[in-house]
This record gives sequence, C-alpha cells and structure tokens, in this order.
Amino acid sequence: MAFLKVVAIDFDGTLTSGGGIAPHAMEAIGQARCNGLAIVLVSGRIGAELQAEFPQIAGHVDAMVLENGAVIVIDGRAHALAPPVDGGLAQALGDRGVPYRRGEVLLAVDGEHAATVVEVIGQLGLDYQITRNRAALMVLPAGITKATGLAEMLAEMNLSPHNTVAVGDAENDLSLFAIAEIGAAVADGVPSVRRKADIVLDEPDGAGVVELLNGPYLNGAQRWCPPRRWVDIGTFDDTTSTRIPGSQGRILVTGPAASGKSYVVGLMAERWILANYCVLVLDPEGDHVQLQQFNQVQVVDAGHYLPEPAELVNTLHPYSSVVVDMSGVAEPTKVDYVHRLRSTVEAHRERYGFPHWVIYDEAHLLGTDEQAHWARRGGYVLSSFAPASLPAHEIDSSDVVLTLINAETSADIASRRRATIRFGSGPARGFTIADRETTHVRHWHKYADIRLPQERHFYFHVSGGQPIAPAATMRDFSTAVRHLDQRALEYHLERGDFSRWFGGTIADKELATQVAGWEDELLARRAVELERIRHQLIHAVEQRYLPVDEQLD
Repeated sequence: MAFLKVVAIDFDGTLTSGGGIAPHAMEAIGQARCNGLAIVLVSGRIGAELQAEFPQIAGHVDAMVLENGAVIVIDGRAHALAPPVDGGLAQALGDRGVPYRRGEVLLAVDGEHAATVVEVIGQLGLDYQITRNRAALMVLPAGITKATGLAEMLAEMNLSPHNTVAVGDAENDLSLFAIAEIGAAVADGVPSVRRKADIVLDEPDGAGVVELLNGPYLNGAQRWCPPRRWVDIGTFDDTTSTRIPGSQGRILVTGPAASGKSYVVGLMAERWILANYCVLVLDPEGDHVQLQQFNQVQVVDAGHYLPEPAELVNTLHPYSSVVVDMSGVAEPTKVDYVHRLRSTVEAHRERYGFPHWVIYDEAHLLGTDEQAHWARRGGYVLSSFAPASLPAHEIDSSDVVLTLINAETSADIASRRRATIRFGSGPARGFTIADRETTHVRHWHKYADIRLPQERHFYFHVSGGQPIAPAATMRDFSTAVRHLDQRALEYHLERGDFSRWFGGTIADKELATQVAGWEDELLARRAVELERIRHQLIHAVEQRYLPVDEQLD
C-alpha cells in the first residue's frame, strides 16, 4: 500500500461537472476505498442543500467536511466546529436587500454583494471572514477554513495530514493544499490554485479526480515528496540550503565512529518533528533522549520497561514521536526487539500511514539478513559506522547517503560540522551541518562492545611474550592494556600509538588529547631522568679518576 492514506476532494467544480457527478468518478472513488484509501469530501456546501441535490453522496465517502470547514460529518452525524454567524449580520443584509442562505454556521452570499457584506461586517464590528469560492462568498467565523475542518476530521479518524492528498479547483481550496502533504489542482482550476498546486492534473473536474485516484502516487508505484515539504539540515559551500525529503525517503548515514552520525540523525529527527511528522527512533545507546525537550516527544526507558511492539506503536499519534532508549538493555535483547518491531510498525503504517519515519541508529545491529527488507517502503533512516554490515540491497536502495567527514569532540557542539550528501547515483557534495535545537550529549559508553572493522583494530607490539589479540572493542583494549608487559607498554607510549588511535581511528579527540599528555609526560620525565643520570655518571667518573683541577663540578 502507498504512503498516502487519505484523499480530500473538493465538490463543486472538482468532483462535479455541469451540475452532476460523472459515473466514472464515483466508480474510481469506490475502487479507491476498496483499496484502503479514506475519501473525505470537503465542500463549502451547506449540508441540507447537498443532501437535497445529491442524496446518495454521503454513502460514497468516508466522511465530509462542509460549510468550508465549519461542520464535519462522521458516521452520518454532523458536528459544528464553531458557533453560527450572527451578531445582527443576517438582519443587516436582509435590510439592505442582500439575499443569503444560512447553514449551521456560515452565511452564503452571491459574490456580487462582496462590497456590501464587507461594509456591514465593518459597521457591526464583527470578527468574521469572507472566503471566495469562484463566484460565491461565504461568511465564516475568523480562522475557519477547509484546512481547519479537515485537520479536525483527520484527528477524529487518527490519520495525518502528511498522509493526505487534497484535490481542488478554487480559492477556498488553497488552505487544503497548505495542510495536505500533496495538493493537486484539476486542469480547469483557477490560476491561483494551479500555481500553488504540487501537481496540476491533465484532466478537468471529475476526470481529473479519476486521473489522481488511478495515478502512481496513490497506488504506491511512485514515492514522491513535494519540494515544499523538504527540510533544511545545513548549507552547501555556495550558501544554498542542504535539504532532504520530509517524507518517504530512504536515507543512509555513515562515517567513522564518533564522527557525528548521532548528531546529524538527531538533527533530521528534530526537523521532521518540528514539521509535525511522526518519528519513531530506535536508540540502542541513548543518544537521542534529548529529543524529549520537544513536548510532542515521548522517551521510553527500555532499561526500566520495554513495551511489546504492539503496545509501543499503539502509543503513536499523528503528531507525536517516540524515542526508545535501549541503552539499559543487553545487546541480544536490542537485536531481537528491533527485528520483532519491524513487522508491527509496518502493520500500523499499512492502516494509518505513520510513523512517517523509523530511525534505526546503530543499524549494524540489524545484521546482514538478506531477507529483511528494512527500507522496503521508504520513511527509513539507517545509521551505522559499518554499512558493510547491512544487507547490500538496503545500501543500494538508499535515496540519500550522508557521510560524516569531520570528527566530533565533546566540546565542539557549536563548531562547523561537515558531511557529504549524495542523492541516488549523483555526485557527493560537501556541506556544513546546521545547528540543532536540542542539546546533544555524546555517550562514549556505547563503544564498549561495538566491534570495529578489522582495519580499525588496535594491534599490540609483541616483545618476547605471548602475542596479544588485536583490540576490536573498547573492552578488548582495556583488558589487553591491563595485561600488557612493560616493554610493550613503553613501546606504544613512546611512539604515541595510543593517542593516535583514539584521535584518528576512534575520533575521540578529548581522550586522545588526555592520553597524548600522559605520553608527553613519560617522555619528559624520561628526559629528565636521563639528564640526571648523565650528570651523576660524569660526576662519579671524574671524582674517581680525574685530578681535582680537571673536574668540572
């Protein structure tokens, strides 16, 4: 099934043509609903008038937003979202001979009376707005639009505007385009609507609706995120913005250990959360708990309680996000959990369309199981310092590859971090990573048991004793140094091997600086001791063998 779960369709001039609805349009709507799409009719019409003219329409859609967003209809029950327009306006218009029609909330007036309506509202000091629908006017309480009505409707249905495509033809449909992930204009839409639309359909009115319903975006054949939904994550060297898709992308983040991958992954999560996408972060090492600084983010402390996958996804809402902090659980439990969670998350997406993003940090924990299509649909981020440990098809199917090229230290939170970005098979471009909204704290403990690739192991010098196995993890390194004989320890300290490995291979500049200080201290103390012994040796020889007048001291 596709990412888009809802189609919000304007009625007059979009679904209708010449005062009627084309049979093939209703057939396409019926098929779309059978395929799992929710169809919401969004109209400026008054409910009673719509029912009188098209008595069967309610049975062909899942819900309706009427009176330009002032009234929603779910399961045949109408709910007004604002008090009726009143304040003496109807009486004043009647006194001036202006005909009007009253709905549950709005007053409908012909567009030729626009000047009079504006004048009367001003004279009465009313907080009302006028919305145009081609030649018609609607007077509504301030702030009521098709978008506000649709948002209320989607919240009732536990669906997200980001999984919605809206199709319309007139000025009052522009607010729908603003809230929906994709806005589509029928071919005969007014110029302003066609300009603002993400897609302009080839066909007019009902034929355009059929074209959309049968098209590649709704049947899942093509993934696409409109440019206006992309989010900024940095700046290219030519000062243009570095942007990534707001939805449906497949993103791989890689780079050396401690190079800042968790920083940029957290940055992407922030930008999506702030754009009201639902984000699920699988956080094996506790790098992303700071995201709870946003009100809509919940952190699950798996060390205290790890919910079953079904329990976890049931806590998700269209505007909420969840970070699962698994730093307090054993690695086998982490691996088992992320594998079990995948199918549960996909089932939830199949029904509701969200979470819009699932972020697998430390994605190498997933292993190389070629049967596990983790990025099958998009809306995934896989982050790992060892991409070779991931299934090859996951790397090949990535739409965006981010590679960190600058090491990170605990003190460089305000420094210029650098990375490259590559879209598909295009060239990689360098950029400066943007600053984050939330505080980022490194968790160095996460490298205790993560195995480094073979070429990044620490290889110990053999000085006559038994060879020591190369250190593949920080735990290996600590154990090996504890049992290292003094000659081998001295060999590495004199050469600066430890600080070089921490700084260059592990990219822990802070620890590298500390260790380098100890190495320098050893060399300096040795130099002092050498000079002291040199002086003592000279003094002893001269005292023993040379005449007093030839002794220098």
